Amino acid sequence: MDKAARERYDLTEELMMENAASALERAVMRHIFDAPSKVNARTVAVLCGGGNNGADGYALARRLAGQMLADSARLVPVVIAVAAPKSDLCRRQAARAKNCGVQCLNFDSAANADTVLSGAEIIVDCLFGSGFHGDLDEKTAALCAQANTARARRIACDVPTGLRENGTVAEGAFVADCTVTMGAFKLSLYGDAAKDFAGHIVCEDLGISRALFEAQPDDSYRAAATLLEAADIVLPHRPKNVVNKGTFGHVAVASGEKIGASCIAGAAALRFGAGLVSLVRHDQPFTKGDVPRVSPELMTASDIPANVTALAFGMGLGRSAEHTRPYFDWLRAHTSIPCVIDADAVYDETVVSFLRARASGIVLTPHPKELQVLLRNCGLGDHIVAECLDNRPTLIESFCRAFPGCVLLVKGANPMIGHYDGASFRLFVNPLGKNCLAKAGSGDVLAGLIAALLAQGYAPLDAAINGSLAHALASRQFKNDFSLTPLALIDAVAAL
Repeated sequence: MDKAARERYDLTEELMMENAASALERAVMRHIFDAPSKVNARTVAVLCGGGNNGADGYALARRLAGQMLADSARLVPVVIAVAAPKSDLCRRQAARAKNCGVQCLNFDSAANADTVLSGAEIIVDCLFGSGFHGDLDEKTAALCAQANTARARRIACDVPTGLRENGTVAEGAFVADCTVTMGAFKLSLYGDAAKDFAGHIVCEDLGISRALFEAQPDDSYRAAATLLEAADIVLPHRPKNVVNKGTFGHVAVASGEKIGASCIAGAAALRFGAGLVSLVRHDQPFTKGDVPRVSPELMTASDIPANVTALAFGMGLGRSAEHTRPYFDWLRAHTSIPCVIDADAVYDETVVSFLRARASGIVLTPHPKELQVLLRNCGLGDHIVAECLDNRPTLIESFCRAFPGCVLLVKGANPMIGHYDGASFRLFVNPLGKNCLAKAGSGDVLAGLIAALLAQGYAPLDAAINGSLAHALASRQFKNDFSLTPLALIDAVAAL
């Protein structure tokens, strides 16, 4: 895309590099102004490789050299290089930096960099850019290790060093507080593994707007995914006044071995706009002692009610066929009713024949372990759980192409949602959730939110996207990262 932009808009690589360095400079200065200091010299350590990412670092150091701040302190950029400049631009930018008085050190020993890093206020990683694969060499890993333990704000240029192109992370990777990525967002920054390494992600222009940078004259480039933002959410607003509970749909939630899971999903569905919610259990009638304290809002039944408009099943249901088969059979007979298939239901091998019979109107919400089972049951490979986490975009696309019309939402730190309509595949990434969601019952809440939207007439893909966004945005209302509970999360949905 860099090359295409240069050719299309008559830009030079050097001009784009100056814009990258300017973007890094803004990131540095934002922190400088946010963190005032009484010292006379404020050191910025710039870690440089020998390629064009390193050239960005030398250009940044040159731009910082000699700057005086409002408090009369001066910025002192110091380059720490792990390799001699190799690319033409890197050699040129290194020479310019030295001409401006920038101190340039070679990282030939731990002691060489330790003094600079320990006294630095900001460390900028310009060692490797996007497209990295393989492992870090010993020298680079050692420099990153020192940087990671320094008491400084860490900024990465484009992608943190050690973050591979496929979204996995090499041992010894740089841990950034902020990543300034250039031109366009990179999918590798939004894999689950990257969430602890990329920090806050900012996309900066390279001399042209993102719209122009991403616009291509043909179909040789396409977006790998759509990054969801808070403004994308479409809540189930009720514009009319002359309505009744039946206007907003009836969700049936299958209840089984762990009744609490169905109660949580049902409560979430009711809170997110469904007019009625029924817990359904075929094998035995409910008793007052069965259902936790959310039960006064929910109805119970031994069969799926006739007026149901969406079904959610699998949450705490039990993995035996006697628990799951009645719901698959019912959905085969009621092809117009959309459903959410979660948790225990994906373990049933019946899911394969069911999806082949009717993939439309279905949202599956597995976590990576359940995705492993689902892919194996569907004949799409026997993958280890780590693959299901690290290689989600490819595996999601494989599944969706095998079952056109089906929506697959794979949970994780950054949930990913895939859909193939028979003509094109689309992938959506939701980076907005907080780690407080790592609690038993959070997934049950998500299933209930999606079911509520299905019951109210949302298309399956829209239901998955907006349910995921509501789930994530509700989590952001909790100040502490440990205090969230499923019922508190449901309450937070009301504040959206």
